[in-house]
Amino acid sequence: MFTDRSPGRGPDPEAEDLLIRVAMEQAAEGVPALPDLVPVALVQGRRRRNRARAAVGAGVTGVVALGVFGAVLPMWGSGGGSQPSRTGSVASQPTSAAPSPTTSRAPVPVHVEPTAGETPMAALPAAERSRQEEFQRQAAALLDELLPELGTVRPVDLAVNLYQGGSDGNTFPLVFSVRPQPGSGAVPADPPCHDIPSKGFRCRTAMLPGGIKVRATSAEGNESGGRTITGVDVRFVYRDSTVRLSVDGDDSSMVSAPVTVSQLAAVAGDSRFLELVKYADGHPMEDKEHTVRGG
Repeated sequence: MFTDRSPGRGPDPEAEDLLIRVAMEQAAEGVPALPDLVPVALVQGRRRRNRARAAVGAGVTGVVALGVFGAVLPMWGSGGGSQPSRTGSVASQPTSAAPSPTTSRAPVPVHVEPTAGETPMAALPAAERSRQEEFQRQAAALLDELLPELGTVRPVDLAVNLYQGGSDGNTFPLVFSVRPQPGSGAVPADPPCHDIPSKGFRCRTAMLPGGIKVRATSAEGNESGGRTITGVDVRFVYRDSTVRLSVDGDDSSMVSAPVTVSQLAAVAGDSRFLELVKYADGHPMEDKEHTVRGG
């Protein structure tokens, strides 16, 4: 199609627009109409939105489930060497097992043959022996962490309150005892805390968190060849039990305990140590006191 133009006249915009529309209509003749894309786009948009919501919901559900299952994971040893990964409150846990260990380390016990009249842990009923061994493992691992000067701390299989440190070829006996107190008035109180220089005995008192009074002593003994070795000891009363933590020197090499009473008092004030004490007080593993306490 052509437009009629007279010489000397400029282009007619309206005529050119009409020409373009007519040409496009002729070119589109016989071509099927395009489908309406709006409904399809809406459907696909809804599907994508629903999938995104489902993915977010699944992620949130997974996080919530992880939190719930993490909250109910066992935090106590079940005996036989099981070792959960973290500690929990003794007061809120079942009473049939010792509190959870502070570390995954499992020290090998030191074997000591019993003497006449001694009853080793091997003679205990299986369930009780397992419980006490689990407690020992946890206590040894904690003492090993808190008192690195002692070298490797291991439980002794003779009794639940006996342990042993080892460093540079020396052996340092440890006692961690939580012994039930007898009836009221059966055991006299500790004597006044005074130094006795002539015997190499020193005594101090300290206060732990929670108002627990600690009696800390150091004493020289085991003289050999003009030399003596020094041992350290801390004691305190926790609820219905007398708690003792002590370290002696090596008699064979005449090397004193490599820790101080201040270090032992710091251990006694550690919340993890007190957690073990709390468990042992509520579920005793030693006989009641029957001897007079004192420095």
